[in-house]
Amino acid sequence: MTRQKNLSATLSEFRARLNIKNPDFAAGYQAIVDRLTASGAGSASPGTGDGLPDFQLPDAKGRLVGLSDLLANGPLVVSMNRGHWCDFCRFELTALQDHADQIAELGANIIAISPETQAYAKKFRARCGLTFPVLCDVDNGYALSLGLAIWVGEDLKPLYSKFGYDLERFQGNSAWMLPIPATYVVATDGRIVDCRVDPDFRNRMEPEDVIAALKTL
Repeated sequence: MTRQKNLSATLSEFRARLNIKNPDFAAGYQAIVDRLTASGAGSASPGTGDGLPDFQLPDAKGRLVGLSDLLANGPLVVSMNRGHWCDFCRFELTALQDHADQIAELGANIIAISPETQAYAKKFRARCGLTFPVLCDVDNGYALSLGLAIWVGEDLKPLYSKFGYDLERFQGNSAWMLPIPATYVVATDGRIVDCRVDPDFRNRMEPEDVIAALKTL
């Protein structure tokens, strides 16, 4: 994957290529985005000024990692993602990795959370060259608690299957649910100082905005 500093431009260029090379897939994505937007999906998720609920989630090696333990080491950037197969997620995490040194200089750490099993969490880290953990949100439990879990829908399931996006295998269940991607910048007291929650999963928070939020702490 080519690493780009401007995440929004990278995502826009990828969407344009997808529209040309695979219009059926692009149309399916647009349909689910329209459905999620119309229903207000993600609007009940914690926002700026709220506390981010605690979690205990396994990492790629099966070790339980808690939010409170992570915050004991400094502010935290939490990226909720769909999985190793999602190009938009890979672009986002690669961009965060590109800015990991700047984030660390501000005393903060990064974690990603995905609904996939440990084997695919390992693949996610390797594919993006990540130095930060990818935690496994088993059965989308944490995403559900945040109001972020959504059903893929019958229209998109055949398209995902056609391209080998086997969510049942990746997640170890047959629910066909995914999280709405979200990025939270969290202070050491658990308070969200900035975030982006967007039912249009093709949009993501810029690393520069993450850094700007960390500089306010």
